[in-house]
Amino acid sequence: MVRRVFDDYTRLAAQTRGREGVLRPAGISTFGREIEWAAPNGKRRASPDGHKLGAVLATNFSPSPGTDAKGPTAVLRSYCKMDFTRTPNCATVELKMHPDTVRGEAGVTALAGLMRGFTDLGGMFLHIDVVDSELLLDAQRHPEKYPNLAVRIAGWSARFATLNKDWQDMVIARTQQRA
Repeated sequence: MVRRVFDDYTRLAAQTRGREGVLRPAGISTFGREIEWAAPNGKRRASPDGHKLGAVLATNFSPSPGTDAKGPTAVLRSYCKMDFTRTPNCATVELKMHPDTVRGEAGVTALAGLMRGFTDLGGMFLHIDVVDSELLLDAQRHPEKYPNLAVRIAGWSARFATLNKDWQDMVIARTQQRA
């Protein structure tokens, strides 16, 4: 279903190559607007799949929180089914991995294998946070204990303690992947 929407969107976007001399290639990115769009006065309303007004949906080309129930490999395989030659800047997919999954030599090997598989399937824009949701909740309650805790947001890194509660909640809500 996503591939059909992706293909339809990129086909339609290609029909408008430019406007007033500026090229307008298809692109897929929330680019930090996911909180704005979710706001009650935002442009997006409740969705047919049960997301209520105010819920943050997918960021960039990632699954909506809680919908990626079959693990990180399934997320990346679904992402890589798209023909990103139709979007010159590709699209970002984000994963939040539990630290236990990358602990020790076996964990590093598994993470390297996940990234190698991603690139072998044609993927090129992957952001991975290795952080425990419980740690993020503690950092939200006690930011003074975690001044340098960094997370990925819309293509950039941010210190978690500097984000407002809406942004922190969005990062916490990402599915906690375990390999």
